[in-house]
Amino acid sequence: MIHSPLSQWINSTLAIAYPERCQLCEQHFASASQGYVCRACQKLLRRTKPPWCPQCGLPVDSSQSSNSACLNCREANWQFHQARSVFTAQGPMREIIHRYKYDQHEFFEPFLRHCCRQGAALTQTTYTALIPIPLHPTKERERGFNQANRLAEFFGELFELPIKTNLLKRVRFTETQTHLPRTQRLRNVMGSNQSPTSISRNRFLLVDDVMTTGATASAAAHALRKSGARMVDVLTLARALPF
Repeated sequence: MIHSPLSQWINSTLAIAYPERCQLCEQHFASASQGYVCRACQKLLRRTKPPWCPQCGLPVDSSQSSNSACLNCREANWQFHQARSVFTAQGPMREIIHRYKYDQHEFFEPFLRHCCRQGAALTQTTYTALIPIPLHPTKERERGFNQANRLAEFFGELFELPIKTNLLKRVRFTETQTHLPRTQRLRNVMGSNQSPTSISRNRFLLVDDVMTTGATASAAAHALRKSGARMVDVLTLARALPF
């Protein structure tokens, strides 16, 4: 692989700021190209795997049929067709996402790109484009970036699909969903998104960092379907577990 002078400079600068040590356990070797996540911490990651809910992708007990919707989906009227996640939001993955999202620890990006590549088999549908879940402009200014945009870039490289950030807008500011119970999450995001253009008959894949209840993804899918989208699926890097 040929590295440009700029990438070489960035890597050398990172090596000074962050010695080649894992930024999670701070014990083992990890380089900038690894996103400063050592092999030992990588082994602690947990991939999602069947059996899972056919709609929201929540891993379920092996005694349950993978053809039966989970209780969460049976009680909700989700606007997306199907949701899948690459990992569970536990241990190192939960910490990485939190630090990347709220502390702007962008040195994790090489590792996150590698993680996204592992989602290749999670969807077989042909899509028109990827759409990152938008942030309200106020929240994006506070955070400095939208992590879903970056993850959409990584997934876009994998699926060779364009990324459309102009098809979905966050039009209402909402409080963070992190500590809200399920019913409040649903009310919190209701009507928070808007699709400003007609997108008749197209199929889209929504991208976000973590899926918890599905409320945020459903609100976004509702806006897209209201503008004419034929089908909306969801792909996230991680899935929060209720247990």
